[in-house]
Amino acid sequence: MTHVHCTVVLGILQRSRCILGGLRYTGRVLTLVRNILRIFLITIIPGVEVRGALPYAIGVLKMSVWEALLVATLANLCIAPLFYLLEKPLLAVASRWTWFRRYRGRLAARSGSILAKYGLFVGLAVFVAIPLPGTGAYTGCLIAEIVRMKKPLAIACISLGVLGACAIVFLASVGVIKGVLAKWL
Repeated sequence: MTHVHCTVVLGILQRSRCILGGLRYTGRVLTLVRNILRIFLITIIPGVEVRGALPYAIGVLKMSVWEALLVATLANLCIAPLFYLLEKPLLAVASRWTWFRRYRGRLAARSGSILAKYGLFVGLAVFVAIPLPGTGAYTGCLIAEIVRMKKPLAIACISLGVLGACAIVFLASVGVIKGVLAKWL
């Protein structure tokens, strides 16, 4: 091979390496976007919310802890404003179902003790912050609707509760709570 041929071959190899590097970078970006969409969609599922999305993002998708926390928190914070934006049609459709009417009645009875203990605003935030089934942003929206809380105030209380739930689930997901409990027990 002559010197000219070697130079041409080396140039082609360098350009192909740049192209492949760009494809790898594009692949990482697409994977990140796909993972963000997955986490967003999982988070806005009623009953799952951040309780399921954050551990899934960290454990299964192997996302960065901070990326997962950011996406799950932002998605969960979107629930209350979206609920109130679509409140009338959602409740009109859901009220046709017997199970929803029964759930709404049980929710009013169950949430009454927490709201009475902590007060309306703090009680709603605490109720939403507890990361257990049957609590969360959707349930908080229903409680706020049952007690006829003003929408801006309800969104603020629910958002505070969501931030609390995100903090608790985050600490549990990264093992902080497990480590602290192991030390004490």
